[in-house]
Amino acid sequence: MIERRRRICPRARTELSTRSARRTQRRAALLVAAAAAALGLAAPAAAAPAGGSASVQVGGGKPASASSSSSGKKSKYDWPEVVLAGNAVSFLAPLQFGLVGYLPKARFAFQYDRQIRKGHWFHLGVGALFDRGDWKNFRQKSCGIDATGNGICNEGGVVGVDVYAGYTYRFYLAKKPWFVPYVRGTIGYSFFDLPTVGGGEGNFKQARIHTSAVSIRPGGGFRIFPWEQLGFGMDLALPIGFLVHRERPDPDQALRRRGGFLLGLEVLPIVVEFRF
Repeated sequence: MIERRRRICPRARTELSTRSARRTQRRAALLVAAAAAALGLAAPAAAAPAGGSASVQVGGGKPASASSSSSGKKSKYDWPEVVLAGNAVSFLAPLQFGLVGYLPKARFAFQYDRQIRKGHWFHLGVGALFDRGDWKNFRQKSCGIDATGNGICNEGGVVGVDVYAGYTYRFYLAKKPWFVPYVRGTIGYSFFDLPTVGGGEGNFKQARIHTSAVSIRPGGGFRIFPWEQLGFGMDLALPIGFLVHRERPDPDQALRRRGGFLLGLEVLPIVVEFRF
């Protein structure tokens, strides 16, 4: 009997080990199935935004929808969410006036703006000045030379140049990033020749030959950007400074300089700006 029990015990042990192995396999299979089911549910959830609409909000503006309409209908115009910055080139025209003192009326300028940090910008520019007038337009009391001569004291063309530089602060409106108001301060120098008959300073139409102007120009304006890089706007400035006239009251006299006060107004409703 003892020998028989010893023979049966190994078989029992084998059956027990086999049963425990099967149970372990079943548990592992259940775990694998549960993991696969979890992954199968998570995959469609993760892929859902790809078929829907995604939105990105920049600078507090309205969300830009990435979904497109399959109907083919044109949607209403959307203002740009972001206006590119860093560099800008502008064309500014066309008028300026001398409220006290004379300035040529037509002014066409090109301006470069460079962003320093956030709303702080530096600008510099060069402009061409044009006008047509006589000694009355130049705010002189008289022609200043012998008015009996033929062809003198009449109207003539004025041509000049203007160079300037300064600082601009541009305001950022979170709800309307496409609308950019600003204030600026500028210092500039202008030089313009007054009418002559031709052939040098000896053939002038009035005593005043040319004028130089130095001025500071507080001002401001705004830009509207229908597109991210291209905008339109208006610029106003108030030149305040002094004028230095070069005059020859008589052809036989030497040239002399005469000073004057300047108060002007720049009205530039035609402004085109390209940012890059």
